[in-house]
Amino acid sequence: MISWNTIKQNSIWVFLAILFFYVILILSSDVSTILDHFSKIRLEFVPLVLGIGIFSHFIKSLRQREFLRILDEKISLKQNMIIYLGGLSLIFTPGGFGVFIKAYFLKQKCDIQSSKSIAMIFLERYHDLLAGTTIILFSLWLSFSWISSTLVVISSFLLLLIFLMITRLRVFSSIRNKLSKIKFLADKLPEIESSNSFLILTRPKIMTKGWLISIAGWSIDALAVYVGFLAFGVDLGYVLTSQIYFTSLGYGILSLIPGGVVVTEGIADYLLVKQGLSLSIASLVVIFTRLSTIWFGTILGIIFARFALKQNS
Repeated sequence: MISWNTIKQNSIWVFLAILFFYVILILSSDVSTILDHFSKIRLEFVPLVLGIGIFSHFIKSLRQREFLRILDEKISLKQNMIIYLGGLSLIFTPGGFGVFIKAYFLKQKCDIQSSKSIAMIFLERYHDLLAGTTIILFSLWLSFSWISSTLVVISSFLLLLIFLMITRLRVFSSIRNKLSKIKFLADKLPEIESSNSFLILTRPKIMTKGWLISIAGWSIDALAVYVGFLAFGVDLGYVLTSQIYFTSLGYGILSLIPGGVVVTEGIADYLLVKQGLSLSIASLVVIFTRLSTIWFGTILGIIFARFALKQNS
């Protein structure tokens, strides 16, 4: 059984490692310049950034509810939001696959079969990659970048490969075997019975609906990042900011490093410096972006995961 201590122990070590990395990143830059820029942040933008971020999670949670509805599983809007946010508690895991903890919540709270929930969660991650790739591809028409173009090629190949895989029913046992190699999930994964859930969720109409909801959710997420940039007086335009955000995020995910740490920050710093920003301001903007997106989401997830686990007790 998944416990609060399991989530807490995994989170504490990751947060300490992240904190250490950010301290090193700040010290490797001009500390006095960073502090000067930080003192000039427009604080009124901070709650706006977080509010937009929460709204983006709400939109993405609707995708979860819609997928479950299609699989003949209905849950309330409140329950859906709690489970969705609870899944973010382990989003920092390699590739973000810690979100499969939602399968546990859905089984315990809603008695939804693992075959359905795992298919739903896997398709959510697929649509995240598809939406990010789509947004980067669109941005290339306005601001071409070799590093972003390379990511589009890599992710497009992966999307095709994954789609071919998930349209075969044998994917259930394959996914479970892969996930069982992740230490903290190994003894918590339920047995999976064969099902046609993947085939249902990959029908053209449903794929299109999932794709559109995902683009909406991630576009709003990119808006939060853009407003965060504005808080530091950095205005690269919404499209270019989105390209930098999704490119760095994409490489971070593909690295399979927890939270994409080092890779995401490094790529983002590089792309921002290429736009004429100093390393100090670039590092500060990147750290703020990361804190207000993945790490803010993780904190929300931990809060709601604890709430969900208490409900189960």
